[in-house]
Formats: sequence, C-alpha cells, structure tokens
Amino acid sequence: MGKGAHMDAAGWAPGQGADREGRAACRAHNFSAGPAMLDTGAMTYVQENLLDYEGCGMGIHEMSHRDVGGPVHEMMARTSDNVRRLLGVPDNYRILFFQGGAHGQFAAVPLNLFGKGGKGDYVIGGNWSTKAMKEASKYGEVRVVEDTTSKGNAYYAPVDEWELSDDSAYVHVCTNETVQGLAMHEDPDVGPNHVLAADMTSSLFSRPVDVRKYGVIYASGGKNLGPAGCCLVIVRDDLLDQSLPQTPSILSWKVANDHNCLYYTPNAFAIWCVGVITGDLLARYGNLEEVAKRSKQRAEMVYKVIDNSVGFYTNNVRPDFRSHTAIPFRIRDGVEELEKKFIRDSVKCGLHQTFGHSSVGGLRVAIYNGLPDESLKEFVKFMKDFMDTNAE
Repeated sequence: MGKGAHMDAAGWAPGQGADREGRAACRAHNFSAGPAMLDTGAMTYVQENLLDYEGCGMGIHEMSHRDVGGPVHEMMARTSDNVRRLLGVPDNYRILFFQGGAHGQFAAVPLNLFGKGGKGDYVIGGNWSTKAMKEASKYGEVRVVEDTTSKGNAYYAPVDEWELSDDSAYVHVCTNETVQGLAMHEDPDVGPNHVLAADMTSSLFSRPVDVRKYGVIYASGGKNLGPAGCCLVIVRDDLLDQSLPQTPSILSWKVANDHNCLYYTPNAFAIWCVGVITGDLLARYGNLEEVAKRSKQRAEMVYKVIDNSVGFYTNNVRPDFRSHTAIPFRIRDGVEELEKKFIRDSVKCGLHQTFGHSSVGGLRVAIYNGLPDESLKEFVKFMKDFMDTNAE
C-alpha cells in the first residue's frame, strides 16, 4: 500500500511498504520490555509530521488545548474513536487519557471505587499486581483472593476457585505480568455482582478484549499503546460516581470525563502517537484477532527454542499461561556467568535490551507489536547459536 492508504481508516497515514521496511532495516533490534520499540512506519509518520501537524505549521505538542474545537480537541476525539473501534468499546464506557502511567492508576482505582465500600480483592500474579495492591492498601482494605506465588508463578487457578468477597468494591487483575511472563489470554468472568478492574499495560492491543466483562481497564504507554507519558482508561459510566471525597482531581475519572480529559494539560504528543498507532493497526489488520494470531505465532518461535533446548534455556510458566509479549527465561535455571555472557554477546550481534527485570535478573525478550519480524528471527537464530556454542 502507498503512504496514503490509511487515511480512510485512521485519519492519519503511517508509512507503508518499502518505506516501512527500509527504515526498519536501519534500526536496532530492540527487545526492551519498556519503554518498548514502536512500529517503524507509525513513528516515521510521526517524525515526518512532528513540526507541521496537518498543515498548521506547528507541532501538535506546541498547540493550546484551550482552543475549543481546535486541532488538539479534534486529535483527541479521533484517537478515542480509533481505540473504541479497535477494541469494540460499548457506548456506555468512557475513554479517558491521564498522566502518571499505570502507577498513577494503582492509586486511582481504589480512590475512584472505594466510595462504595472501601474494600478491594486482588489477584496476585507477580510484581505489578503486588505493587497495585500495596498502593491500594493506603486507601482501604485489600485482600488477596488468588496468589500465583504458591504455584511458582506458573499459572492462575480457575475463577471459580478465587476467594472473591461479597462486599468488595472491585476485583483487580493484571492480565500480563512482564517480570514473571505470566498472562491471562482469556477475559476472567467474575459475574455481574463484581466489578473487574484490569491493568492491561503490557497486553492491550495484543488480543481481542471483551470489554463488557470489565468495569475499568487501564494501560500506560511504553508498550503497545505508544510512547510513555500517557495512560489510557476505559471505564463504565456507572462507576464514575463512586470515588472517595479526597480523590485528587488529576486522578479522578469523573473530572476527566466531565472535562473531556482537558481539565489539565494533556500530553498531546503521546496521545497523538496512540492515535497514529491504533489507526495503523486498524488499517493493516482490521481487528485484533489478526494481531493476536501474529502475537501467538511470534511468541511460539521463542518458546520452541526454550522447550527444545533440553534444559539449557528454562521458562517455568505453564504453557497456557505464557506471555505472548514479554518472555523471561533463564540459562540452566540461573547460571549467572552464562546469562551475562548471553547479554554481552547479543549486543555484539546487534540485539539489544535482552536482560531480565532488575528485581529477578535473568534474561527477557519483549515482542510487542512494534518489533519487526526480522528482529525476532535474528534473536531466535542467536539463541540457537549461543546454545550450540555454550552447551556442555
């Protein structure tokens, strides 16, 4: 497709074809888990229009958000529409943009929902759900209803085995734990009597989502969404009036909704990037089912090497709960000398950011939507060559 092929679908026209592939060939193979590599075509479009947004003679990040009906307002509405179309968001849900990333929403979830009973149920799958629960404990009572650490972070128990409370304001999950590599590939059904709140920072736009099963979904930039600096919140209308009185305005879903996310200065640049990226996904794939197929196929390339390595590489997550976007692994269950050598040698081969999270060490490869297929092929080849060279 030519450069203008995306205009009808998205309102923006990221680069395509040879332009996308040619520029991608000049970029580093970047496997960072976050901030992560973004699609080359979409970022090329942003680069080309950074200083002249739609003929305005200035960048979107240089324009006032107080211009009623102006470019910033129009851009934010267009971005919201792309998100709604891509995820199939029902009409009774609001699409909001915040600063502060997912960490901000760790506090915003209890602050906005604890007005209806100050208790929250938490499903613990790893680092991020644990951090979310600790933050919520500052504002009310939190209870663990499922804890994967007792299973070595290998899998989640079925929902009917979660010890859900009858009086909780919400049930919180993280659908993809990037440190542990543990993921929910299906949307939990907690029933009509519970409000499900989900941190989807590292899984959003990697698979279809049944939004109706959730009361609120949030995802920060730095992964599939776009650059770090904004956080997307999708919240059901009836939950906008359940906040604690001390909820700061900058974290209030109701305040954001009442002011069209313009109560404070929005990160217009980051939100525009979200619009370009979601529009690009709409134009290239049409829906998230195709994106999910690609995500699963690419993840399986890495897991195949791990599983066929006869213990040289290890990943202890149960196969049906393995992440498709962030894959942690060890060498011989944690031989530090070999893991450090893997990182050094990978950099020499042009493969960057292959180290694991600082809290656990080891190795990790992130394969978000923006990573080119060629980069993943090079990484898989390196894994095989490294094993052949260093196997005892």
